[in-house]
Amino acid sequence: MKRFQLTLSFALIAMVVTGCDIPFPSGSDSLISSILSSSLDSEIISSIQMDSSESESISPSSSEISSTSSSSSSSDMSSSTSSESSSLSLSSSLISSSSSASSVASSISSSSQSLVTISSNAPNYYQNISPSLSGTALLNALDLLITANISVSYDWSRFESADESMTETSKVLTIYPRRNYLKTAHVNGNAAAHWNREHSYPQSKISGGALNDNHHIFADDWKTNSTRGNNRFGDVTNSEGNRVKDSSNFNTDNFTAGGYFEPNDAAKGEVARATLYLHTLYGYAIDGNFQTTELAILWALQFPITNRDMQRNNRVYTNQRNRNPYVDHPEWICKVYGLTSVATQQACGITN
Repeated sequence: MKRFQLTLSFALIAMVVTGCDIPFPSGSDSLISSILSSSLDSEIISSIQMDSSESESISPSSSEISSTSSSSSSSDMSSSTSSESSSLSLSSSLISSSSSASSVASSISSSSQSLVTISSNAPNYYQNISPSLSGTALLNALDLLITANISVSYDWSRFESADESMTETSKVLTIYPRRNYLKTAHVNGNAAAHWNREHSYPQSKISGGALNDNHHIFADDWKTNSTRGNNRFGDVTNSEGNRVKDSSNFNTDNFTAGGYFEPNDAAKGEVARATLYLHTLYGYAIDGNFQTTELAILWALQFPITNRDMQRNNRVYTNQRNRNPYVDHPEWICKVYGLTSVATQQACGITN
């Protein structure tokens, strides 16, 4: 017991000294090792978590960035991403090797909700989904639900609403730079700090309604959007030579190499859950958008739901009339996809 208390005290001191910056390693194997080695209990985690809505306010807005302050702006952005990442990482440490499938699902839901203070604007949306469902049966039930009454559209106003900044209502939060741009700054040639619409599952790989589905299309800086292109998401060596720059030529916390694009930590959970949504509704292969299906599931679990996710889900529901179930019920990620691999089974606490 004394050894545990000493270890815990050291961990807490270390987190304070480093600003609570304890993100998971990028690799899937390292992620599982980190998850399984966690010794923090939920009460301690709850006491030290930051609200994700506070972290967004740290991000500099486009109006605060001048063409002569590239290095300082990049530093400010990195600080913001680091703060947001640390709160997400703390929550995912709730998953332990001794958890059962049901208890880990509860832990995932609990940890995600601890970052969320915004309520769903459709509290009865899932009332007909039986809690006993799992696997293909649950996936099919969700498919039927989110297909009903869907109304997709590609008009700018929907994306201005969905990605509205939580701190500046005249702006949108761009997914890869994690900076606020004016809503009216739609893409215009090569102009700096302008945005367009990023299909997190590339347009070249989809068709029909998916091309206009708001749930997987995010406001993004036009240059980081172009750099991502149709590359799959994956783990990339985070060297300066692989770092992505935005339209203002500022560094971002995104990296690209070898045909893969690794988004910043705050975006990883967003694009992972969006891909699971696309797979559930339209049947697109998860590994058509990710290095592996396993990686998408692990990112969806590692980086839990925030106020930003819930606000976005609510806004898209208002306009499109359907929801991303993996935002409202992150425990369903394990119930539907938990058996994908040994790594996902371990992350979900599934034992044979």
